[in-house]
Amino acid sequence: MTSADVNLETPSLNEGAELAVQESGIGSGDAYRSIVIQPGTVAPAYLNDTDNNDSEQWSNRPVATLAVLFFVTGAFGIPLLWRNPNFVSWQRVLWSVVVLIYTIALFVGVGMLVLHTLDPARGN
Repeated sequence: MTSADVNLETPSLNEGAELAVQESGIGSGDAYRSIVIQPGTVAPAYLNDTDNNDSEQWSNRPVATLAVLFFVTGAFGIPLLWRNPNFVSWQRVLWSVVVLIYTIALFVGVGMLVLHTLDPARGN
């Protein structure tokens, strides 16, 4: 077993932790406990995760990416689209253009709605 393997093992309950009991200085006489974990004794969760497959993440599913593109906003969805390995280049370009046209149409529609709503207030 190498030293790298030893650092990645999950420690037992008492290994790597010190239990400190200190008196509170307020005069109540109550003690409090704290656990101090020594650095390097507990492996981060991402090192223990063996099923970390990028294609199974929710953000890499084509339906989830298209939902973000159309229901959230293109500004957040387009980077997600271009990082998604399930789309080929021509699909990325196509969906980017469609989202651009969709976003422009939404802005124009909202602008026309606002102008139409303000017409009676201006007396026209």
